[in-house]
Amino acid sequence: MVLKELALAALVLALALWAAFATRERRHEGRLASDEPEWIAISILHWQQFALGEPPAGAELDPPAERSDNPWKQGVQRTTFGYMNPCAPKLVWGAALAAAGHRSASPYSFQIFARPAGAQKQREAWLELAPAEPLARRVVLVLCALTATLLVLCARALHPGWPGWLAGAASFALWFATPLVQSTSNYIRTDYFMLPACLAGLWVALRWPRPSLAWGVAIGVACGLSVASKLNGGLLCVAAAVWCALAVLRERAQLRKAALALGVAAALSIAIFIALNPLLWSGPLEGVRDILARWDSLMAFFQDEHAPRTGVAVARTLPERLALFASSLPKWNFALGAFSGVLALVGLGWLALRSVRGDAQAQVLLAFALLFVAGTILWLPLDWERFYLTATPALVLLQAAPLAFVRPRPKPAP
Repeated sequence: MVLKELALAALVLALALWAAFATRERRHEGRLASDEPEWIAISILHWQQFALGEPPAGAELDPPAERSDNPWKQGVQRTTFGYMNPCAPKLVWGAALAAAGHRSASPYSFQIFARPAGAQKQREAWLELAPAEPLARRVVLVLCALTATLLVLCARALHPGWPGWLAGAASFALWFATPLVQSTSNYIRTDYFMLPACLAGLWVALRWPRPSLAWGVAIGVACGLSVASKLNGGLLCVAAAVWCALAVLRERAQLRKAALALGVAAALSIAIFIALNPLLWSGPLEGVRDILARWDSLMAFFQDEHAPRTGVAVARTLPERLALFASSLPKWNFALGAFSGVLALVGLGWLALRSVRGDAQAQVLLAFALLFVAGTILWLPLDWERFYLTATPALVLLQAAPLAFVRPRPKPAP
């Protein structure tokens, strides 16, 4: 049975890889768009500092007022692509690029060093990164395909028979038909690293909705990797706590097991997050406070200074965030227009009904969908397409869920 499932998952992944490369938008290929040179450069330089023990690149260029005793806050690490951003994507890209022989990157790829040195320095630094562009882009496409594969597995887990496979096929098709996926899956940015980790956690909870020690280990690894990929991956940690609470409410005798599983998951996720972010090794609490403060400052800059120059809509209040998210649905997240919206509402209602009746899988998926949609809305600062990506897998599963609960009519007795 295990070998059969692995073979089916491998087949779905192969199809997903083909679909990811076939449906991507090619507008970015052959050139580096906004933020892409910096992500390539920081990945190469972060890998060298993390894995090879090299000194922080660009530390000698730091002005005296900006210098720090911590090597993980020096040079390129103090840019917005450095320590304030989770490190898992930089390690994955960095390892892949190093294995392919791309080991050269200049601190002048980053504005804080290029601005005083002149535009020519930055152009030269970006040209040096051009050979690494295709591989960095392919890594994101592979992650997009892995996300599609896990969507199929999650949808199939809702029902063991052919309705589950029907829901899986629908989620596969809807994922690649979603405009937001098509427009972002070719970006050299970190958004896609978090999604497979979150869906892996969801798949574990759907397959084994009763928490156990093994459950805690698997969920803890998924949570740790999701947060180490992008900070809003912390929504999976909240989902894990909710899943445990739901299990206790369903089965009163599971309180001790659920508490143990959640404790193991929390410990593992924290350990992985700290292990993959060297800034936190010397002071985890101070490091986290520093990172969150940097993010608050960056978002304030985008809202107060960057958005007025570019005309991007800003959301500061809950009604504004709701309005932005609602307007994004037909534009970015609903592959089938109004019909997708109807499917999502039907899926939401059906999952709610099944949840009230005690269906464990329905409860798990409903909690995941509500948390990831609500979390995206509550955080949404700007009308940037990729900010909606966190909720996209949940919306796809809501659209596909009704198919998983189709029940064939029993044959009449002879």
